[in-house]
Amino acid sequence: MISQQAYSAFRDSALKNQPLRKTIQMADLKFITMDSVEYAGLKMGISRGALKNLLQVIGLSTASMTSLEKSLGEEGSQKFLNGIKNLISSAKSADITIVVSPDRIITQITKGSSSSLISAETYFDTFERIANTHKLDIKTMDFNKTNGNIYMNTILEGHQHQVGSLSDEVFHTGLSLARTADGIQADPYMDRLVCTNGMVNRMFEESFALRNMDPRSWETFYKELQRNSETGFVPKVFNARVIDAIQTPASLAELNRGAQLLLDNSKMEEKDLEMFFSGYKNTYGRLHAAGIDTEKLSPDQRKNVRTGVSVWDVINGITDFASHNYGFDKKENSDRHMQMVAGDILGKRSFDSGNLIMNQPF
Repeated sequence: MISQQAYSAFRDSALKNQPLRKTIQMADLKFITMDSVEYAGLKMGISRGALKNLLQVIGLSTASMTSLEKSLGEEGSQKFLNGIKNLISSAKSADITIVVSPDRIITQITKGSSSSLISAETYFDTFERIANTHKLDIKTMDFNKTNGNIYMNTILEGHQHQVGSLSDEVFHTGLSLARTADGIQADPYMDRLVCTNGMVNRMFEESFALRNMDPRSWETFYKELQRNSETGFVPKVFNARVIDAIQTPASLAELNRGAQLLLDNSKMEEKDLEMFFSGYKNTYGRLHAAGIDTEKLSPDQRKNVRTGVSVWDVINGITDFASHNYGFDKKENSDRHMQMVAGDILGKRSFDSGNLIMNQPF
């Protein structure tokens, strides 16, 4: 568990390194290149994510922007973008809010001056109140300097939850509390004892959020917390979903989703995937031996191809990689994202191959 001293140092660092938020006139943001801008004589970088935000404000799709760059070249597309930006700035709603990281990179752009962002100070005060009230121990802490997001995974002190009679499926249960631009998000957090794999479950009804700071919103937020704490923060359908995931073969689409997630968030190579998804290599070997060209399958077709890996093994492969350091140079702040994707797979309304009828007369 995380010590009080480590938590205090983390809190101080997160408060010190919060990005700056400023509302400006869109026309005052001048593009130098597609990755750099100038505002009030100050040169700053701009991330691709922030650029996409700006395109959404303008009403231009990212696909249109890509096409524009190819047809006009980068210089031409910048002139076009500045022209559109100036046109919009002449309208009534010309304000945008920019988020600037400590190293002077614009990481996010939103329309107008309103923001639902809850301050880092308020978040930490809220977290400490919740942790003390519900006796939660800190398992992991993450801070994203780029956008100011803060993530805390906690487990309920002295509490374990077993799925039926399955001795390998015993979990520490708790709460994942995140602070993002949207507010405070609270999700069930499950930590599997047999391999200390953590998973954030945001697809169940027990997930809830605080988007506003009015008294009624706070009251509802704390009521939801209290209600979920009465069941040890275990989602109602958790047991049923785990058993279903154990018994259901993953589709090729589900297996690929897990594999690609690991590849995209580290320097892992495809030859290493068998370490986390036992049966991955055999699955592709048998499909190819059966004459199935997996590269030519459409996304919908991949959902209808069963593999030799269960959905539960895909989920555990993701959480295992996300929860430990195996030396594949994971991307910064990627662990929580992978844990959330694993939880999303478990929380799907139905698994891809769950409704396949294999033996049919026609």
